[in-house]
Amino acid sequence: MLVNQTYEIDSCDDVELSIKRESKLEFKLWFDDEKSPKALVFIVPGLGGDSDENYRGHLAEIVAKDFNVAVVSVNYHCIGNRPQTSSTFYLDEIDKLILDVTCQTADIKLPYDVKQIQNYDQMNEVFKFINQALIEGKKEGRFRLDYFLNLHVSLQPAKNEYQNFGIMQAQDLLNTALYLKKNAPFDTMGGGIPVIMIGSSHGGYLAHLATKIAPWLVEGVIDNSSYAKFLWRLVGFGKEIDFMQYAEFSTFDFFQHIKVYCSTKTFWTNNSKSPHYFSPARRRIRNILDLEHLKIQSSFSKPCYISYHSMYDKQISPPNEKIELYDFFKNNDFDAKLYMIKDENQVDGKFIKSLEHGMGMSIKTLIKKELPPMLEKIKNNPKKIARKKTIEYPCEDLLYKFSQRNDRIHLEIKNIGTK
Repeated sequence: MLVNQTYEIDSCDDVELSIKRESKLEFKLWFDDEKSPKALVFIVPGLGGDSDENYRGHLAEIVAKDFNVAVVSVNYHCIGNRPQTSSTFYLDEIDKLILDVTCQTADIKLPYDVKQIQNYDQMNEVFKFINQALIEGKKEGRFRLDYFLNLHVSLQPAKNEYQNFGIMQAQDLLNTALYLKKNAPFDTMGGGIPVIMIGSSHGGYLAHLATKIAPWLVEGVIDNSSYAKFLWRLVGFGKEIDFMQYAEFSTFDFFQHIKVYCSTKTFWTNNSKSPHYFSPARRRIRNILDLEHLKIQSSFSKPCYISYHSMYDKQISPPNEKIELYDFFKNNDFDAKLYMIKDENQVDGKFIKSLEHGMGMSIKTLIKKELPPMLEKIKNNPKKIARKKTIEYPCEDLLYKFSQRNDRIHLEIKNIGTK
């Protein structure tokens, strides 16, 4: 019988920003209690539609039933950073500055000082006022009919979380794997049950990043359209530079005459004088494509990689970076295959539906195509138990050290000076 269980465990604090985590890590597990699962398969949600819990649950049931695996879905740190996953809108100080300057430029006098906006209702009231002022201004001929204002709002993620980006999220995946290897309600082969991580876009990125952090712990990665380097627009503080260019997304859904740009709350900043400066070191550790780091990773046991990518995915996941990453894998004896989709002839309407980011590919179709051969490959070439469960990555003036201790991934950061 198919069983679904929900867990809450302690995971990791934010070592980089010295912030103690307030929330527990929640994850769900699906398995058939009459069978012995062949692997722990993580279906890693990204941003947007595949974060929907109903969708994730339905998919997990199908995969657990059809392939005799235990399926894991992790609500990793800051997963609730979209309105559909319970985030809420608010204005921080930069948002208020943008609002104030933009309205002054458009000669729209607000009903009160922007500093008085303290909650969502007040923010919504002001935006409605601006939208109505634009409607009336267009009727009076003071604005062109196609004129609109660009404004920015921030997203407060669920559980009072914030965007650390990548590191804590990948640790959450790994800590879940370690917990289940020891505490799963089924035979885990003495803790040696294989771990496979599957994801699209940000989910695929996290699967690669988790493998970078603990290569001894992950046997396989199946990916669609992940980025090989972190995305500036997803880190959260891009509005310090250009709120339109580096916002996470924008929409006219709320107000017809206001284009609302949105970014997730973060404590990272572009201010080099701040202890929260997102320095070159912070960027490097988040990149999958870092040749020095890949050399270090390649000295450990090598996972299997399968990836699909569109040659036309320019803005979100540049294909040249993905090609360079998988060329490194190929030239360093990784079992890795990149399927680069290059032209319309490869769009079959079933598996590949477009040449845009994600290619319209359902993760269910991807799993049905690639999981069985990967399971067979791992079965025939079992990974040796790692003696060394520590990896160090030099990043400019910092050394990131990840180690497995007491069934958890720990992060230590040392200052090693500027090269």
